Amino acid sequence: MSDKKKDAVDNFIDFILSDDSPVGPEDEVNVHMFNNAIDNAKNRLAKARLERARAGAFSSNMSSGVSNLDIERAKRRYERAKAGDPTAGLTLAARFGDGSMDGDLEAILEDLAELEDEDKNDEEN
Repeated sequence: MSDKKKDAVDNFIDFILSDDSPVGPEDEVNVHMFNNAIDNAKNRLAKARLERARAGAFSSNMSSGVSNLDIERAKRRYERAKAGDPTAGLTLAARFGDGSMDGDLEAILEDLAELEDEDKNDEEN
């Protein structure tokens, strides 16, 4: 930020913080500068959110780093839940309306393994 711009911002902050300064036409430039800065910040924030969303969507399409051991552990947990074991900590819902989830078992196990990995990472942090 240039010295001239920094001085203008400092003056405007002083103006905002002082209760006894009268508002005049000479303050219009500072108010416009402030409004433009706020608008630019909102735009940058929106763009950053969009980029994070795009990055998240892109990464969800990538193959996961779930190991075969994680898949086997998830499969055992799935089988326990399917058998009605309440200690499995899962609630299974019918998918595709056919009453069976075996058709997409691989995707279910991969999702479960990823969720378990995320839970483990959350506990460590």
